Amino acid sequence: MNHRFALMMAFICSLRRASAFTSSLLKREEPRKVSSVLFLSSEAQVTPWNSPVVSERVANRRRNNNARFRQHVNPLARQYQQPTVLTDSWPHDTFTICNKPLHLDIGCGKGGFLLDMVKKTAEDCASSESSMADALPYNYLGLEIRPGVALMAKERIPVHGAVGVLDFVGCNANVDLDRIMDRYNSQSNRLLLDRVSIQFPDPHFKSQHAKRRVVTPALVNTLAKYMPEDSHVFLQSDIQSVLDDMRLRFRESAYFKDTIDSVEQYLEENPWGVPTEREISVLKKDLPVYRTILTRNGVAFVAGNNEISELDQDEE
Repeated sequence: MNHRFALMMAFICSLRRASAFTSSLLKREEPRKVSSVLFLSSEAQVTPWNSPVVSERVANRRRNNNARFRQHVNPLARQYQQPTVLTDSWPHDTFTICNKPLHLDIGCGKGGFLLDMVKKTAEDCASSESSMADALPYNYLGLEIRPGVALMAKERIPVHGAVGVLDFVGCNANVDLDRIMDRYNSQSNRLLLDRVSIQFPDPHFKSQHAKRRVVTPALVNTLAKYMPEDSHVFLQSDIQSVLDDMRLRFRESAYFKDTIDSVEQYLEENPWGVPTEREISVLKKDLPVYRTILTRNGVAFVAGNNEISELDQDEE
């Protein structure tokens, strides 16, 4: 009896193995399914800012009414050293009038500051006989390194009626600023970068992370290249050491002059009258905000005037 039972169990096991083997053969014959999210055409340049994965994540956040994003990224990580992708016709496919002076906001976040700036300026320049693009003295451009945040900012433009005068570009400013400004400035025979704002940037507190800060000698040089005389750079932070570090980078440059002589003094109020969300939050807590404005002097820009050493990549 035991012998017969053993033979029966052996036969059943062999049938199961044969069935599994047949199933595996059938699966191999099925066409391979490739996810359009993970595998893209080799002709497409995939960056952190145009990846379909980012679009899907932002869409999911909107469905779940979740607008919170990671606060910090490492700009020296290899993925953020890639140049962003601009359309062949940028800025013509974005701005209605491409040769207007530009207000550039570096580290724009979700774009609230520039959206409010456009709204306020439009109200001040309101005219029933002209469109917003005709009425506004500036075009507005925000740069943001966090991919999901940059995409969310861009999606807010039509909602706020700012199409044709405002754009947000996901990129690393220390990688792409020169290329972006060269594109924009090619629309005119004069320098168009008239106003720059850098507000409440990531502090990167640790000493070994200081090289991650957005204001570098190279960034200052690039701004100087495209800014005309008497144009302005507005800096502010709720962390004094961060503001002082940014300020020092500009004061060390041959191309900028601080509007305040003493480095121990700061502007008491926001001169543009449009606060950022961070600024509002800090002031509500009765905490200080440190600010200054620097102006572009008349020194002609000379490429390579300041030798900039390349930063080692930090993939931490």
